[in-house]
Amino acid sequence: MLIISAIAINSFTDKQVRKIILAGADMLRFNFSYRTISETIKWIKIAQETRWELNSSIKLLIDLPSEKIRLGNFDLKTHTVKEGEEIIFQSADYSPDCNQFVPVQTTKLGEKTYLDEMIMVGDGDISIQVMEIIDADTIKARILNNGVLQAMKVLHINTGINEQKLLNYYKQIFQCINEIQPHYIAIPFINNSINQQIIAEIPQENHYKIIVKIEDREGLNSIETLCQDAVYDMILVDRGELGVNLPYEELGVIQKNIICIARQYHKPVIISTQILESTMNNYIPGRSDILDLTNIILDGADGIMLCRETGFGLRPAYTISVAKRIIQAVKKYKQKIA
Repeated sequence: MLIISAIAINSFTDKQVRKIILAGADMLRFNFSYRTISETIKWIKIAQETRWELNSSIKLLIDLPSEKIRLGNFDLKTHTVKEGEEIIFQSADYSPDCNQFVPVQTTKLGEKTYLDEMIMVGDGDISIQVMEIIDADTIKARILNNGVLQAMKVLHINTGINEQKLLNYYKQIFQCINEIQPHYIAIPFINNSINQQIIAEIPQENHYKIIVKIEDREGLNSIETLCQDAVYDMILVDRGELGVNLPYEELGVIQKNIICIARQYHKPVIISTQILESTMNNYIPGRSDILDLTNIILDGADGIMLCRETGFGLRPAYTISVAKRIIQAVKKYKQKIA
């Protein structure tokens, strides 16, 4: 089973990369969501140098984001919030103090939201309710649960997709792709038309393998077609996006169904997001995490993607070692009952 480990560009360290490589992960994943293209490529090059220095065969995956509205940056990177607290959100790339306002990287935020709208942040970590539209760029919102706002997290406002803008952004990345020489490219499934245009822009000389990400109802409804499309080498079940774009209570059934269909067509499938997050703090992982990974393996998935566990966790190697122990235990069980 593949173990794909995320590297967070906004908290990148060479030491982090070394730990993940030495722990025996199969692939490093770099997300273009959090920094400029040039900054992201700079850090990927450093990771490549570390990979060569360690004579590692670990593969590189670049992950292309779909069009999303994100929180901006702030100095402390995190801001603790409490249920019932009211906070100002404002169109801006940066805020010196989140107690003054939380920045949102979009223009005219006030015109893109409506009174009493419920908006989720990140993978549903925080929910907010719009209480007042102050002006075209500013809203006041009530925090609906205790938690932490993290810089650059997605603010799930449904504004539609500007396909041409997204395609132009991908083109800029593809123009630099030979500098970093990834083995895999992950792209979201938007619709057949735009995805064909995206794939047509990928340089063909290095035969990059393509992973298609299932993030919403459109991708879910197209899963059989995608599994039969030879242009896609793997299917990635993005549980983070699916959990906020679809009713969360259906997520377990959706995951099992996608794995089942992928297996019918012999298409490798990867499960992503919140697999072993308890290992970021716990020595023994949460029992639900253990059972989750066990069932992922038993259902026949071909790989997992560790996200916050290795991207933001302080001990990525430990999370990878835990994943390997669970994978090995399930393999022994499968051999015993075969």
